[in-house]
Amino acid sequence: MEEAAGSRRLGWLAPLTIGLLLVATVAAFGWSQRLKREPLVIDRVEYRVLGFTANGEAPTVFSPNGDCKRDRMSISFRTTKSDIADVEIIGRGGNPIRTLARNRFFKRYREHTLVWNGRKDDGFIPLTGKYRVRVTMHGEDRVLYLPGWIRLHNYEPRGPSGCPKPMERKDGGRTQ
Repeated sequence: MEEAAGSRRLGWLAPLTIGLLLVATVAAFGWSQRLKREPLVIDRVEYRVLGFTANGEAPTVFSPNGDCKRDRMSISFRTTKSDIADVEIIGRGGNPIRTLARNRFFKRYREHTLVWNGRKDDGFIPLTGKYRVRVTMHGEDRVLYLPGWIRLHNYEPRGPSGCPKPMERKDGGRTQ
């Protein structure tokens, strides 16, 4: 008889648990729908290799080896909210290897372009591989990874350099 009374006392626990799970599921669904309607914080992301290319193509790999061919990568994006942010290049294992901007103000609805010369903060060229861009928005308290990858290929230059030669001035000085 005591067992029957004990099971009646616990009989309310299962319906209550199911009810709470149902309420939590509906609340989570509503919250996710709200987040979907918010505008993106960063959009219009574009990676572009800077430097001389023989046929005018837009290569997807850059090689910062000093031959002035595909030596720098331009990273462009638009922010939809004004904020102070850090922009970093992220290497293997999620570790930052280069800081492109620290505590920089990014105005909303403006295109922002940063250029990476393919070097780490210590001045050395990183290993061949894929790298990501991380933007830390301080006011939004968010860390965003830009879509896509930057592919860096580290190799010794071959053939003639694509760098423009310094011009000689008539007075004997050189200009760059």
